[in-house]
Amino acid sequence: MAKIQSTSIPFAGCFTKTSEILSSIKIVFAGLPSDSQSSFRRGSKRAPDRVRNAYDGNCFSATTESGVDMYRMVTDLGDFAAKNTWDETSDYYRKQSENIFLSGKKPFFVGGDHAITMPVVEAMAVLKEPIHYIHFDAHPDLYPDYNNNIYSHACVCARILEMDHVASVTQIGIRTMNAMQQQLADKYNAKLRVFYARNLLQSLPSLAFLEDGAPVYISIDMDCFDPAYAPGVSHPVPGGLTPRQALNFIQDMRWKLIGMDVVEVNTEIDQNNQTAILAARLLHEAMGYVAKRSM
Repeated sequence: MAKIQSTSIPFAGCFTKTSEILSSIKIVFAGLPSDSQSSFRRGSKRAPDRVRNAYDGNCFSATTESGVDMYRMVTDLGDFAAKNTWDETSDYYRKQSENIFLSGKKPFFVGGDHAITMPVVEAMAVLKEPIHYIHFDAHPDLYPDYNNNIYSHACVCARILEMDHVASVTQIGIRTMNAMQQQLADKYNAKLRVFYARNLLQSLPSLAFLEDGAPVYISIDMDCFDPAYAPGVSHPVPGGLTPRQALNFIQDMRWKLIGMDVVEVNTEIDQNNQTAILAARLLHEAMGYVAKRSM
């Protein structure tokens, strides 16, 4: 197994400190602190430590809502520092992600802007199985390019739809679809499903088309939530999801969660760490889901 580089920053009894992945621990956490592909109001590169710190001060216990005690259940790999260019950063994130997937671990990442998701999903090709990608966002991120940049955070789903090992893409919470992005959505209509926020007033969709045990990766852009719950995002859009909807979705899953990321927490404009605390809670419950399924 390839060695995974690490700086190991432990927090809140859930995390262990080690420079190697412990063989007995299936869940790993890492920061991907790059916001170079953000188109507006950068600041998400500082989110990994802010989300870690959200656990301090007993914001919540090590036990999940479903009763899973996460004490020392997660290995914190620290942050994978951004490089000088996006190409270098993306290649580095892809290689580190490949190492994690090949080790049989389940990675949970904190960005960074949403562009960090592209190399992570690309790395899943090493798993040699079709992956189902679930994308929580206010924005469809379906621009073919944005200001001549095909790797902008506004192009994430456009790039992921091009990946052969991604069997399906499901978007939840969308409320900014425009004509240009709709054209791409129509092109991939057999592979893409879009659930608009206006139609999700109560519970989120159960995604019955995904078989039980299907391999799923989840990416949560924090602007999927209404700004009342997540003010610390670069592109807030009113009329979004509630934390309860997302938490219930995570707790009610029936798939094989192979990893997850939370992105676009902008520490420069967050209020009382509200967005970082919510991001930490989402990760906590999702990691608990993985731990419970492995027991």
